[in-house]
This record gives sequence, C-alpha cells and structure tokens, in this order.
Amino acid sequence: MTERPAPSDRDRSYPVRILGTGVHEPSVVVTSAELDRQHGRVPGTSRARSGVAQRRWVGPTETSSQMAAGAVRGALVAAARSPADLDAVIVATVLPEQPMPTTAVLVLRELGLVGGRAEGFDVNASCLGFLTALQLATLGVAAGRWDRVAVVATEVASKGLNHAAVEVSALFGDGAAAVVIGRAEPGERSAVRSLRFATWPEGSGLCRLDAGGTRWNAVTPPPDPSAYLFAMDGRGVLQHAAAQLPGFLAALFDQAGLTRDDVDVVIPHQASGVGLRYLREKLGFPAGRVVDILADHGNQVSASVPTALHAAVTTGRLARGDTALLLGTGAGLTIGAVLLTY
Repeated sequence: MTERPAPSDRDRSYPVRILGTGVHEPSVVVTSAELDRQHGRVPGTSRARSGVAQRRWVGPTETSSQMAAGAVRGALVAAARSPADLDAVIVATVLPEQPMPTTAVLVLRELGLVGGRAEGFDVNASCLGFLTALQLATLGVAAGRWDRVAVVATEVASKGLNHAAVEVSALFGDGAAAVVIGRAEPGERSAVRSLRFATWPEGSGLCRLDAGGTRWNAVTPPPDPSAYLFAMDGRGVLQHAAAQLPGFLAALFDQAGLTRDDVDVVIPHQASGVGLRYLREKLGFPAGRVVDILADHGNQVSASVPTALHAAVTTGRLARGDTALLLGTGAGLTIGAVLLTY
C-alpha cells in the first residue's frame, strides 16, 4: 500500500471571508489627565507611562453582554446580514459577566437568538481571546460545520485595575468588537492564509489576576485583597515576547509561503506604547503599515485586535484583496497570529 504524502504546511489556507466588522464603545470617556488628578500623580505621568491619552470605561448600567451584542449588530449591518443568519456566536472575554451561564448565552439572548437557533460559547485566552476564537470559527466554517459565525471580544478591564500601580491603572480600556465570517465563494481572493499559536508557560507569572477563581474567592479569601486586582510585569512580558517573536513570525510566513513584504497592514494587539514601538522598529514592519489606536482606546485586552481591525476597515486602510497580519501576545506567555487576505 502506497502511503499518501503528508500535506504541506504551505497548503494550510482556509476559504473563509470576513463579511463585516463592528464595535461598541462604552459611554464614559476617561482621560489620562483625569487619572493623574484622581490618583495624585504628577500631571502627564499617566500618558507618559502608558502612551494612552484617553480610553472608555463602562458606565454603571453597561454590561459585557450588552456591549458584545452591540458590536455583533454592527458587524451584521456591515455584512448585510441579520442575527437569524448566524449559526454560532463565539465570545472572547477574560472576565465573564458572571460565572454561569456563559457570556455567549447572554449575548444570544440580547440578539434574540432564542429557541435553539444558534450555538454559543465563550473562549478565554487572555489578550489572545479574539484571535483564538477567530481560529476556532475559521476551522468550523472551512470544515462546513457552520456557514456564518460571529466572533466577538468584550472586556471590562476597568473593574479589575490596581490604581496604585501606574503601569496598570493608566493603560487599560473597556470595549467590544466583532466580526462576522463566512465561507469565501469560488473565485474570491479572501482567505485565511495561516494560523499559528504557541505558549511558553514559564511566563505564567508575568500577567496575573490571582483571585476570583476556585483557589481564592469569597469562600476561601486570599491573604491580600489586592489579589483580586490585575498585576503585570510589563518589562518582563516585552522581554519574553521579544525573544520569541522573530522565530514565531518566521515560521508563520514560511507556513503561508509569504514574506513580510506581502503584508499590507499589520493589526496588532494594542499591548502598550513600548510594545507597538518594538513592532515597528525591531520586527521590520514600516510604521505606515501598523495600525496604532492605543492613544484613544488603551489596551482593551482581547477586544484590542478586533477594534483595530474595525478601524483599519472603516478608514480604508484595509481593502478587499489586501493581506493583513493580526498579531498578539497574551498571558501565559502566548503568541498568536492570523494571516489573512481580506
């Protein structure tokens, strides 16, 4: 019996198309100048340390599921579709609206997708949640499991910030952003060209939210209440990511049979001003190709990448037929990338 040759890595593309994008912006605008006044910092400290001029935080009545549903509705309008056209909704979020049921269930209810009309589930991959969910949706659509899927990231980072730490306090914003994807028709150039994810768990202590799970909670409280707040070693994250990113990207492009010069637009996680500068100056991507919305949005955790993607689409920076690199890092340390032709 003759063995069938293994498929080449360079054959791993998926006939999947982004049909529309959408965002939901929370109601409260918070400037870095306001944070300086509220927390007794020298004027200009918050912006200088974070690169963020302003960000949006949720108001008292805004919820993760409401934001997610708003973003999905926007993506559906852009795609000229309705909620009834969706087979599944995948929600990326670090902190769910409540432990049970999933935030996706609440989003389906908000969208009116009752009566078993669609599938819904959550993904938590920290800042890489959207890209991880997009990977799952891509594989499902390419395999014929679903026809159309909404992938939405929704984050309320503001409720977990330690304002005693400027690095954390000044950096993060809330928000939600979504895409609707479907199968590309024959003859269309749109495709997901390559998917790549890898995790280095030796970096697990660099970004942490220690309490609120099964280890430390209301029943078994932590020794220090600050364990309920987010902690980050930004310098450590950047150093660890910088050591791995060149090899990671080389493997991604080799897998796709493309080069950096083939990329028209880079849509990165808005991790920090220093991180975005590293992407431009050290990884060889011209500044004009990198979408940078950090100053007006902050780091929106898993919602950063789809918010930047929406900005690229709606401003015309990403046009049909262009090749985009969606790239991010997350707690773990995890690196992930989706290389696609829009």
